[in-house]
Amino acid sequence: MNFKELALKRESCRDYDGRPVAHELLADIMETACLSPSACNSQPWKLVAAEGEKATEIRPLVQECGRNKFAVNVPAFVAICETEARLMPGVNENNQHFAQMDVGMVTMMLTLAAADRGLSTCILGCFNEEAIKDVLSIPENVSVRLVVAVGYGKTDEPRKKVRKEADAVRSFNRWQ
Repeated sequence: MNFKELALKRESCRDYDGRPVAHELLADIMETACLSPSACNSQPWKLVAAEGEKATEIRPLVQECGRNKFAVNVPAFVAICETEARLMPGVNENNQHFAQMDVGMVTMMLTLAAADRGLSTCILGCFNEEAIKDVLSIPENVSVRLVVAVGYGKTDEPRKKVRKEADAVRSFNRWQ
């Protein structure tokens, strides 16, 4: 499929069939995700997968805020951790938050790689970070920015994407 078809296929799935994701497949999508660009090639991330019993331990931790009830059928999760961005001198003169942008890009790359391989994902922002760090042995000084649910959706047909009109979110040569 072409890239636009892949973008249309990728969605936030909230209905998983519970089938396990093969370890090799999960490893492959994580490896592909890490091809994502980053400022000064600093790659300020670590992706930590939870599968099997660890995924079972993570499920209630992404449901604590009263959301993500669908997680009960998610067979794998990937914690997206932000590590130190090592930038070249003078790169951050405009006080940009490059590591956060880089984490967003690696997350998007992970979801697209998963969609390309027939998997469904949902990016989760509500979770018990401290408990997830404990389950996955993530150091206290590392931030878990996002958790991505990974599995097989009950349907292969993505929902129709609802987006703003193109001219509401883009312009050329000046702000309009």
